[in-house]
Parts: sequence; structure tokens; C-alpha cells
Amino acid sequence: MSARAKTAAEAVLLVREQGYCVVPNALSAAELAVLRPRFEQLLSPLVAANPGARHVEAKRLLEADPAFAALMRHPATLPIVRALIGRDVTLATGGEGDWRPPHTPAYISWHNDFTWMADVPYPRQNRWIRCTFMLSDVDDNMGPFTLLPGSHRADRPCPTAELTDANGQPRPLAGMVRVTGKAGDCLINDTEIWHTNTANDSDQPRQLAMVLYKHAWMRMWESGYELTPEFAAAQTDPVRQQLCGVGPWHRVDGVWDIPATVQTL
Repeated sequence: MSARAKTAAEAVLLVREQGYCVVPNALSAAELAVLRPRFEQLLSPLVAANPGARHVEAKRLLEADPAFAALMRHPATLPIVRALIGRDVTLATGGEGDWRPPHTPAYISWHNDFTWMADVPYPRQNRWIRCTFMLSDVDDNMGPFTLLPGSHRADRPCPTAELTDANGQPRPLAGMVRVTGKAGDCLINDTEIWHTNTANDSDQPRQLAMVLYKHAWMRMWESGYELTPEFAAAQTDPVRQQLCGVGPWHRVDGVWDIPATVQTL
């Protein structure tokens, strides 16, 4: 059973202790009614252009439509993220649209995201926080995000090779959690948690919108994942300016709409 948070304060504690939580109904029915057709319109050409792919991704999702851009400071998730990262929170990427076609095996095995930071010792004190909005229902058979709770505090990197079978599929681990939910739910996780996915054995695609956050002093992920300078420069809202790396992050406290009970955790 996924760890589901009833309040923002509970969500912060769960991510700190378990490495993840699910925020139920983060997106309203009205928001889903806008996002889902626009997501399918964006991803469908990419899916058609990549027949047989196990995983199709749309980079710079936030720039594709104002409805996606709004996810960067969504009131159900950003207060939690800011409490976890701190005052200097910014975007780590331009957002991703994630499409898992039906009847496909897992496309990646167990891993944690900062293995490339070879000079930073474990357990890691630096982190990315990812918000994964479910745009459709995700059940056990749809290749859900699969996590090992507490592993974000591990004293070593995830042993990917040991946890991958001869077919390139992730081995089941004791205590792992398949994160399922309804359309509108949002998974929030520390990306240092050991994570993978499983096969999508269903007849339906898995559709997710992902927003990734970091500290301001970290570089944004590159290779086409970074925001364009034009998009960042076009922001007028002070919070969105900070998230896009524009302007001084330490001068916008007065415009953050974040409950004090979350800020002080």
C-alpha cells in the first residue's frame, strides 16, 4: 500500500522518512479535463513516430502549454517541495510527459539518480524532488513507479546490476512498493530512493506529467531537458521566476503562499 498523505505537513514527513508519498486528488476534475486531451495531443505524434518503444517522453513539457506550466507552482505540491528542498528551490528540468505503451516490459531497472555524483558520499544530503502527476488511473498491471521505501538514506548506491535479471528486467525486492493511484493523484519522491518500473501488462497506456525540482546552486539537467532561456525570461510571476532560475531567490518570501506549519518543519 502506497504511503498516502492527508496533509502537506504529513507529506513532508513521509518523504523525509520513507522517501516518497502520494498526494490524493492533487489535480481536480476540472484540471484533468484540460490536461488530458492536451497531453494526448502532445504525446500521440511521438508515440506514432516511435513504434515498439517501451517508453515515450516529451521533454520541456512546461513550455508546451500554459496548462502544463501551471504545474510548476501547483498549490497541492509546491508547498511540500519547498519545505523539503528549502528557500532556494528551482526547477531541475523543463518537465516531462511520460507515456508507457500497453503490453511493454520495464524499460529501466533499479537505480538512484545521483550515481553520477561520484565525489559526494552516501547517505546523500543533496536531492532532487520529483512530482509525478497521474493523468490516468495507474494500477499494479500498468508499470507503476516502483520504490524501495527508506532507501534514499542508503550508505551506498543502488546495485543496479545485482537487481536486474537476465532479460534486463528489475528483480522483485522485499518491501518494494508499486505506487498506484487514481487520475489526479501525485507521487512526490526523493530521487535518491531506489526506484524502477515494472511491465505494463494492461491494455491502457500509463500517462504521467513530471516536474522535477532542485537547489538553486545545482545546474539544470541538460541534453534538451533544460528550460529555454526564452521561457524563463517570459515569466512575470515572482515565484515562477525563481523556479525558472530568474531573479534573486532570497527576496520572494512575501509572495510564497505556503502554510506556516509546512514552512517550519
